[in-house]
Amino acid sequence: MAVSAVIAQSGGPTAVINCSVRGLVDGLRDAPGVDRVFGARMGILGVLRNELIDLSAQAPRQIRLLGETPSAGALGSCRYKLADKAGGRLYDEDYERIIQVFKAQNVGMFFYIGGNDSMDTANRVASLARDAGLDLQGIGIAKTVDNDVGGQLQQDGAFAVCDHNPGYGSVARYWAMNVLEANEENKASHTSDPVLIMQTMGRKVGFITAAARLADPARQMPLLIILPEALSKDDPKANLDFITRNVNERLRARGRCLIVITEGANLGDVGLLRDAFGHAEYSACATTAAHLLMNHLNGMDRQDAKGRARSRLSAPGIARVDVPGTIQRRDFARASSVDLEEAYEVGRHAARLATEGKSGLMATILRKPGEPYRVEYGAAPLDAVANTARSFPRQWLAESRVDVTDDFVNWARPLIGAPLPEFARLEEKLAPGRGLPDYTPQGLR
Repeated sequence: MAVSAVIAQSGGPTAVINCSVRGLVDGLRDAPGVDRVFGARMGILGVLRNELIDLSAQAPRQIRLLGETPSAGALGSCRYKLADKAGGRLYDEDYERIIQVFKAQNVGMFFYIGGNDSMDTANRVASLARDAGLDLQGIGIAKTVDNDVGGQLQQDGAFAVCDHNPGYGSVARYWAMNVLEANEENKASHTSDPVLIMQTMGRKVGFITAAARLADPARQMPLLIILPEALSKDDPKANLDFITRNVNERLRARGRCLIVITEGANLGDVGLLRDAFGHAEYSACATTAAHLLMNHLNGMDRQDAKGRARSRLSAPGIARVDVPGTIQRRDFARASSVDLEEAYEVGRHAARLATEGKSGLMATILRKPGEPYRVEYGAAPLDAVANTARSFPRQWLAESRVDVTDDFVNWARPLIGAPLPEFARLEEKLAPGRGLPDYTPQGLR
């Protein structure tokens, strides 16, 4: 008997998440034994509420347009945590409700797109089906800009389990472009604000921040890259002092400095809020790591007798902050062509896994060794990736602790797709002096 499939999404979106949905729909459309394909409205909440959008009934053009639509608004997402296990057996009204909905809708396949916690939910649902005697294929699809779903770095330069996650290539391209543009701004304005601090997403994992180096692989910019893995976990003052020393070295050498720092860098109390899974919601905190650093560099904590800040910068002027919000994970204009294609193909691969009768797996992207860049699609047990997170490899941190190595650049460069734009570089061919003496502007004396 033909069964229905349910696709759901969880957690924060990416620029390419809908490509995975499209890949799933395309892969299931003509699969034998599949009747209808549903999309759960607002993730697992849509399953619990029996709010399932019939994707099989959509116009083909709308399914195609999913591949050109950013973020997760088409189906919706959630951060809803299912109850924990008790006594080794799944229980709770939510689980009973899932079984009721799946039986009522004749669901035989369940796909969950998301990060570490989403893989845990997919694993729980697959376990629930087994316990209840329900014939259900449960498959996860990785989605996270943090790139923290999968195994650790291997000797061949690729990551085990899942080399990279759909969504990361696009946010990496966003940051490479952002740093390129920010460098032009800083070159223009550094006589008044020589330091520009930019904050990335990433919580405690530095993959997004590291992507700043893709803007300048030749290391021609006065750029500092501050990953949480390079800082003390329990001494924010030491971290501030360490960054300040490095900033002033750049200012003395170049007169300006760009800083890219992760939102979870330990620089002091930011007034954390947390989601249902206990994860820090840095975009909703009282302040940010970037603002703590800006205030420290500008000397807001040590005022003179007239109440004016006393800068810690070794050059005149101030430090400024740029903190992009959710745009960095949803920006479709800068989405990576490689990321778009891989997100689609991993969705199709997940559909194949389910139609082959496999369950309890996450569809993965595996990098093939050697050049040129190539991938294949595999699978890993959900319980091997659920609630686990990899960190940025220590061997990819530069000895200075304010940069990443060329090995990271070589790994990440293929993921961002097309070459970055080339900006003008004017030669400083100055007009002849004509005998005029040097002059210091009056306001700078």
